[in-house]
Amino acid sequence: MDPVQETRTPQRLYAPSRSSLRPAGALPVSKAGASPWKTDHPWQPAGQDADYESGKRVALIPRAIVLALIALFNFALMSRIPILRDLAALLDVFGVVFLADTLLRLWQSTRRHRMRWTTFPAFLGKRLEGVLLVRPTLEPIGPVRAVLRCVRDEKGSDGTLEPTVLYQQISEISIAEDRMKELPLSFDLPPDLPGTDLNRDDATYWQIALRIPVVGPDVEIVFLAPVYPRS
Repeated sequence: MDPVQETRTPQRLYAPSRSSLRPAGALPVSKAGASPWKTDHPWQPAGQDADYESGKRVALIPRAIVLALIALFNFALMSRIPILRDLAALLDVFGVVFLADTLLRLWQSTRRHRMRWTTFPAFLGKRLEGVLLVRPTLEPIGPVRAVLRCVRDEKGSDGTLEPTVLYQQISEISIAEDRMKELPLSFDLPPDLPGTDLNRDDATYWQIALRIPVVGPDVEIVFLAPVYPRS
């Protein structure tokens, strides 16, 4: 995976700050020590969940309303008039398909893409390596866009924290097989940038953002990356 672009010009990132994305089960913040990755975040090297993943939310309330309306119209159309009975049968078919699609979406929402870190932690000046575990499998229709970025939460003009990209490295990965189950990732880390520091509100952190082109909306996934300075 060869980098196609590196950018060091600070730029705003239109996304939530890291402070607002801290999981409820995060470990308590402690003072930086010799091994901050042991206390600053609940890292899961064998299979880390994404900070953000598109297409995982299922709008249950609107779908329940549609199914209720189908049932209501089906009851109202139960008649001896043939054309109304045919219309009720069509609604039944649509209702079954719609219900099956809803159940499929619910099942897929429980299956999440994860990152298995090959290097943990990764140190500045070395390499960051990991394997994206794709669940469920995807069928990309083009190269996967992978962006490694260093982000710092900085106070904006209104006093709120706004993420600013200090550095980013963009790569495109061609997928040889039709179905993608795993995706190895590897990045060379610059030695002259700040490492992860989650012990403050204006935190500094590294991310891997992936965009996978598929039929329909692209799949977008963002992982917090364990990049630290050498002790």
